[in-house]
Amino acid sequence: MKISIVTPFYEGNDYMPSYAAMLEKNEIALQQAGLGDTMEVILVNDSPQTAVKLPGIYNGRPNWKIVKNGKNLGIQGSRVHGLQEASGDYILFLDQDDSLREDALVQFAAKAKEAPYKVIVANAILEQANGEALWYRSDYHKSLIGDMDTYLDIGIQIISPGQCVIPRMVIPDYWCDHVCKENGADDYYLWLLMLESGIGFEYLDEPLYRHRYTEKNLSADTRVTDRSIYDFVQLLQEHPDFPPEYIYRLKRMIVYKANFRQSNLLQKVGLSLKNIDLLMKNLRFKRKTKTPYGFNR
Repeated sequence: MKISIVTPFYEGNDYMPSYAAMLEKNEIALQQAGLGDTMEVILVNDSPQTAVKLPGIYNGRPNWKIVKNGKNLGIQGSRVHGLQEASGDYILFLDQDDSLREDALVQFAAKAKEAPYKVIVANAILEQANGEALWYRSDYHKSLIGDMDTYLDIGIQIISPGQCVIPRMVIPDYWCDHVCKENGADDYYLWLLMLESGIGFEYLDEPLYRHRYTEKNLSADTRVTDRSIYDFVQLLQEHPDFPPEYIYRLKRMIVYKANFRQSNLLQKVGLSLKNIDLLMKNLRFKRKTKTPYGFNR
């Protein structure tokens, strides 16, 4: 098997030294595990005015490839372009500013052999302004990674596709052909399409992925991700087979949470009374998952 790491690059040369060093450590670990041909790296340059600089490690490595978008395509468009260039059986969509543990690909490869044709989801470490936290902290939360009701009534349960390896053959054509214009939630869109198609999600109980806290990190800005969600909801409404009741529930939850965040105390109370079922579901979720505040759009 081969894992293709697809990374959109946008004026990201400051990140490239740590990115390259991280993947070099993974490549060494793969070789030591007898999996020397398992890794492929596809960097998709979405800032055509800026050349990707990978001194040293990239030179002469046939399994490292830089491709260039003809124009700015955004995150999902760049991921789709990278997918088209990839040759791996599994895809790992990694952001330029995030990182993997040095044995991550070894762990992913072993788990993928145990659970073929499933999305393998590892635990993750969240960096936040006030410290860091383990993402999945209860067995209950781990059990929800592939639960459609949770994605519709609570929010996304996978921080980033960087904590997953995805069998290439299960990535929906619809996701590739209908691209979000707004950055921030194309992963949520991908999970919903796969869950509705019956694709299985398998949990790997190791924190293999680190979600970095930076001012440029889109997923920490709920206003940005909300715009992206509204964008892909429109695309889902055009899908011939995606259930309308799922779209209704998703829109109701997103509108409730977006309005809640922007309201004063009295308005919050009124909104919650009108959406008491969603309030109770979300309170129960927070209690049982011990989830830290944030990253739960």
